[in-house]
Amino acid sequence: MFTQKKISTYIINIILVALIVLGSVMTYTNFAIHEVGIRGYFIEFTTSLRPILENLVLLLLAHRLTRGDSNKISIVRTWSQVWFYSVVFGAMSMAVVLTKLNIYNLVRFLFPVTFLTNSFAIAVLFMIVIRKMVLSLNSKIKVKLWWASLIALSVVPTFIWVLKIPNFNQFPFGTILWAGFVLLTMDRLKQLPIEKSRKLIRTIGPISIIVAVILTIVFNHIGEHLSLLQPGFVAVSHLAMLPSNFFAFGTALYVFDLLTKFKIESKLSFAMLFGATLFNTHFLMIDSFWNNLWKTSLWDHESTGSMLLGCLVILIVMTFFVVLIEHLRQLAETQIIERKPKAAVSFVVSFIVACLSNVTLLLINTLFNVHSVFINGTSRTQLMLLNVLLFLALTIVIYTIINRLMVSTIVSLALLVAFSFGNYQKIISRNEPVMPIDITSNLSNVNEIADLVNIWLVVFLIIVIIAVIVSVVWYERKIKLSKPFNLYQRLGAGIISVAFLMFFMAKLPLVPSSVVTWKAKDHTITNDTLAKQVRYIPHPGDIWWDFKANGPAVAFMSRFSIPVMDKPDGYSASKIAQLNKKYGNLANSINKTRTNNIKNDVVVYILSESFSNPNRVPGVKMDQNPVPYTDQIKQQNTSGIMDSYGYGGGTADIEFEALSGMSLNNFNPALSTPYVELMPKLDYMPTVLDLFNTKNAIHPFQPGLYNRINVFKQLGFSKFYNTKDPNKVTYTDKLNGSGYISDLSAYKELNKVMNENKNGQFIQLSTMQNHMPFKKNEYKNNYPISGPFTGASLDKLKTYTEGIHQSDQSLKYLINKVNQEKRHVTLVYYGDHLPGAYAWAKDNDENMTKYDSQLHQTDYFIYSNYTHKKVQKPVVAPYMFTPMMLQQTDSKVSAYYALLTKCMETLPAGEREKYMESDGKQITEDKLTAKQKQLLKDYKLIQYDITAGKHYLKRGSDFFKVKED
Repeated sequence: MFTQKKISTYIINIILVALIVLGSVMTYTNFAIHEVGIRGYFIEFTTSLRPILENLVLLLLAHRLTRGDSNKISIVRTWSQVWFYSVVFGAMSMAVVLTKLNIYNLVRFLFPVTFLTNSFAIAVLFMIVIRKMVLSLNSKIKVKLWWASLIALSVVPTFIWVLKIPNFNQFPFGTILWAGFVLLTMDRLKQLPIEKSRKLIRTIGPISIIVAVILTIVFNHIGEHLSLLQPGFVAVSHLAMLPSNFFAFGTALYVFDLLTKFKIESKLSFAMLFGATLFNTHFLMIDSFWNNLWKTSLWDHESTGSMLLGCLVILIVMTFFVVLIEHLRQLAETQIIERKPKAAVSFVVSFIVACLSNVTLLLINTLFNVHSVFINGTSRTQLMLLNVLLFLALTIVIYTIINRLMVSTIVSLALLVAFSFGNYQKIISRNEPVMPIDITSNLSNVNEIADLVNIWLVVFLIIVIIAVIVSVVWYERKIKLSKPFNLYQRLGAGIISVAFLMFFMAKLPLVPSSVVTWKAKDHTITNDTLAKQVRYIPHPGDIWWDFKANGPAVAFMSRFSIPVMDKPDGYSASKIAQLNKKYGNLANSINKTRTNNIKNDVVVYILSESFSNPNRVPGVKMDQNPVPYTDQIKQQNTSGIMDSYGYGGGTADIEFEALSGMSLNNFNPALSTPYVELMPKLDYMPTVLDLFNTKNAIHPFQPGLYNRINVFKQLGFSKFYNTKDPNKVTYTDKLNGSGYISDLSAYKELNKVMNENKNGQFIQLSTMQNHMPFKKNEYKNNYPISGPFTGASLDKLKTYTEGIHQSDQSLKYLINKVNQEKRHVTLVYYGDHLPGAYAWAKDNDENMTKYDSQLHQTDYFIYSNYTHKKVQKPVVAPYMFTPMMLQQTDSKVSAYYALLTKCMETLPAGEREKYMESDGKQITEDKLTAKQKQLLKDYKLIQYDITAGKHYLKRGSDFFKVKED
């Protein structure tokens, strides 16, 4: 039962733990640097808490050793506490990549005393060891030793620590010897009459505090002007790292006397306070832990309110963590001594397993490149911690289900080995790690999976794992090991862990993949916390990089339950059959007036990277049009503006929409990259490729981004020409200074591929010339451009505009080649998005919102070498390109393209949950007419059935076939 006395005792200890944490927070985050005024003094005084509290813990230990409580403070138990904190903290630091993964650091964690990894911990052990020797010394020797120690270990270092001495270093042996001085001090005070000792303490204490305050003020005002003394904030930060500084000791002595006077000292838990100090004085704390893990955007150059909020959050979290760790340690220690491991031992072991899991998979995901793990991890320590917590939750679920300590541990490790093996095999064979889709949808494809690995090695591994599990089960029963959890613990731990996993399983997929795609509703507390504080940045375009940068657990769970599309009202088999018939009839009606079969033509879709004339962006000033030839082609052909889904990114998404006819506007916003998050789930996706017998793709860059290799194969491309074998591009020239293959080279490659097949064919070309970054003076010439933008923005825009000017000139080559063709050739040319280079010098956020429409408008045209028929559609969405191309070429349509033709003719371009009308103005869905809403509903029903529904319309369905005459 919790009595009032126990509660008050617990509260007192928690308050002191919190003060220990606060002192470390202020010391290690270097808050005091360049702070002035009241805020500066607050930071300096709270920084001083660190050495005061360390001395208080030493005084508490010395008091109990000198009064005869030495039997209660065992050297073995104290050492085991030191070792426990060193191992647990070491395991966590490696798991969250606070330190390099090497043997040296591992040994330092395992042997903390030998390698002096924590001088304060060794000081405490030293005090316990020398207790008898010190107390048995002659009183005269004690007095001389006390004065010598005071001068050598406190007075002199205190003076030196505030001087401007180059190559300033700490001396850990000073802290260790200081423990002996504290023991001598406590012994001397006990030899004096109580009143005399208290009078002495009450004199030294206030004087120490007053002198320290005065010196801090003086140093703050004159320290910077003196060549010998440190400024106040530097002196305070130096002394905070010196437990033996005289002012801290005098203050601690005074506080300890007050605690004794009010009978609070007896309520203090030395184990709890020592544990907190152990945690806060570990060698990793100074830089790695505080600066990498807790120093987030709440700290740096923020307001006092933000600083205090950040401090309060850390104070609460870390105090809770330290108290929890110490509570678990004490319970685990008791259970181990009694040889009855229960829940506490299980939690500690599961934490070690979780740390091991994260480290193992981080190494495997980088193919054991330790340097890569360290570089990626140290910049996102909060994210690595979240990975460990997710692994911990999963491990606890396993432990609570099995409820056998040894069996649970072996099963957890066996699963880790099996998953790691499969993960490694997939990376070396396909350059991507195991994803949820591999587990949920590939279990039926056992033969395909078996082809990737050595089947006998798999069988051997399974046999070994089973044998180990059976042996452990037998041994655990033999020694009659009790179950670690009772029913309530089992349910409580299991439910909390499952809830934790499900929360992140639901929330991680909702974080937008890039800042350029964030909408107002995306700024939820969870999303903002994950992005800004935890530093989670999804990389859907590069799956392998996503797992390396964001960690194995976070990246895996972010792909676990990505919602594809909300189910439209009225969805059913009969409704889809009705729409099949409706748009089949429409296709028949359209085809009565059309004569061409597009499979006999050459059709090329050209996604021109970041191509958009800057003259549409308000404020841009140019003396000349950078793309005059493109505008000339646009005037003579079907052309206009494309409403782009992205700004500064989103290439693969727009490419998908143009090929498939599936509007990104209809998908759930959490589905950010269909190539990665949708296509692996589907057996069939209708695309423009279905209309042709021969189809090839060209992308003069590495092929692995956005899962293109697998998706292009799935869509039916015969060959995918890129910069890697087996289908390397032939033409690789670049513009002077550019890192990317030029558009002219891309068009030469296109002409080569076109001529390799003399019949009808489809070709998808995605260029790279105008891809970011747009480096200052990247090209020999910079295009003259000006406007109300930042200097850096204008530098980028000058480079970018010169790039699209070169693209415009290269387009002449392509059009000339197309015009020389005797075959019917049609080009669908479009820019995928604007460059993310526009940044206004004033009111940037407001202008980005104000000009949202213009910042999503790119150029497009459809050019045919045999017809100049124009399709009137000034503003389009990418999904409209195929029905427009079919209309311009007078080609017959399937029921699917009859639906898209109707959408193209009737609906405004829709992207990002908005609709852009022909004048460029944006409206919301509720502003559509009744007729438009009904058509949009039909479109959504079909799209849902194909992507997320029951797939009533499958591959080979009449809905996707063009009826032959």
